[in-house]
Amino acid sequence: MNRIYLSRESDPYYNIAAEYQLFLEAKNDTYLFLWQNSPAVIFGRNQNIFAEADTEYLKENNISPVRRFSGGGAVFQDLGNVNFTFITKEKNADTQKYLSVIKKAVASFNVNCDFSGRNDLLCEGKKFSGHAYYTNDDNYLYHGTIMINVNLDMLSKVLTPSVLKLNSKGIDSVRSRVVNLSQINKDITTTKIKKAIIEAFIEVFGKSEPTINIDKEYFYAPLFQEINKDKWIYGESPQFNIMIEKKLCCGNVSISADVNDGIIRQIKIQTDSLNVFNFSACEEHLIGNVFQENIIFDYLDKVIHDNFKKI
Repeated sequence: MNRIYLSRESDPYYNIAAEYQLFLEAKNDTYLFLWQNSPAVIFGRNQNIFAEADTEYLKENNISPVRRFSGGGAVFQDLGNVNFTFITKEKNADTQKYLSVIKKAVASFNVNCDFSGRNDLLCEGKKFSGHAYYTNDDNYLYHGTIMINVNLDMLSKVLTPSVLKLNSKGIDSVRSRVVNLSQINKDITTTKIKKAIIEAFIEVFGKSEPTINIDKEYFYAPLFQEINKDKWIYGESPQFNIMIEKKLCCGNVSISADVNDGIIRQIKIQTDSLNVFNFSACEEHLIGNVFQENIIFDYLDKVIHDNFKKI
């Protein structure tokens, strides 16, 4: 029988892991999984985080960088967004049915939408829902977002890379004009849209077992132990060359680096400071480490600060 799962957690790492575990447990029936994340940028499996987002802004605003197991582009999510996932066996996959569930749910609020060729749902020409799918062996997953009351100011800032120059071999996201459904109908809330999706799911797919609430205590998702680690988040980035610059205590410090599999292979550090620094030891120390902009600059700031005391 069909099943409906509702996450009680807002931890994006757990929810991505739970989605994957449900995917691994796919049956011939259809599962619906609904979930919401605290502020996070969800990256596709083959994307370069540094080409997709302002990593400094992420850190300053406590926004989690999350790399999912499936492909697709980068999206910003907060609690004003609702995620939906349909899971079944590949032979039973029916995209039109999944779309009809979401369209029915939205239409219940007197909002009409259209499906674009870029796997998006649009209202009044603006995107409020992005979709993607994933298959492995004979399991199938179709998932997407629904923007209800997302912080659009934060969205625009976080999905703007801060680097001065970046030559990346990753897959870039396609930027689109977006809209919150609450801007179109102020009565739409995340709670109401989840209820509407559940009702539409039962209407389209038929009877379902009672809704199952899942959380960290009662639903084990092994991938959770991996995807919140730096090796997965940053170490999976494709090969890229990067040049970044930041003002530290001595002046502007610039870094040029070659990065492969998220690991620094070559790096050159320079500064416009009037004081002369030999960064050879720093460069040697950083080679072989995971590339993380904030950690590199924190390390250099401490080294430079300690050297200033000796000058």
